[in-house]
Amino acid sequence: MMVFIENPNLLIEEFNKMSAISQKKAFITVGIEIQKEEIEILENYRKELNNLKKDFVVRNLENEANLVYCIENSLLAIQYELQMLVNIKEDKMNEAWGNLVNAQVIYGTVIRNFPFKLETEKGYLERLSDYEKLLFPKLHFQSVGGIIKNSHCSICNQKPNKCIHIKGKLYNGELCCRIITEIELEEISLVENPANKHCRIISIEHNGKKIDVLTLREESTNT
Repeated sequence: MMVFIENPNLLIEEFNKMSAISQKKAFITVGIEIQKEEIEILENYRKELNNLKKDFVVRNLENEANLVYCIENSLLAIQYELQMLVNIKEDKMNEAWGNLVNAQVIYGTVIRNFPFKLETEKGYLERLSDYEKLLFPKLHFQSVGGIIKNSHCSICNQKPNKCIHIKGKLYNGELCCRIITEIELEEISLVENPANKHCRIISIEHNGKKIDVLTLREESTNT
């Protein structure tokens, strides 16, 4: 059982209020100026949360720091969702796709680390998945295969065989990642379910023209 010195319910209650307000503005019909304003509100509130997390880290309150990380990144996922809708209205489709993927990845990390049961766990991921199916065409992705020659842990900077930390887990408000500094590329494959949805086919050749797969517009020869 996790022990919290500070009351986590106050943070969670405030988060629920913030996320409910933001989600009401995450629809394609909502005015772009309203969505941009909400993005700014979330950005400023997340800065406050980040300062709170730093305070918990200094006081060695790991559970509290991890909780704030999850709350901050849940709001960041919503911020990316709103930014995706703004991107679409501004005809920035590549950025829109990137922000949708960012929201999916970040919220997936939150789900794996949140210390309590999330009521919106499946519902929000399904919402993001629906965007992918309804707003974007079927895309083709790439996967890179290779031999990792050098890497280290983002928490302790040790080699993986000497490290006790688990990739994807939170430690005192910091996400453990494997930092790859050297890799020998072996192959690139086309896949339907990639580990990284940012790795996608951006354009195709058709009748001697380079066509953007999202907009179906001919790409400029200067890009």
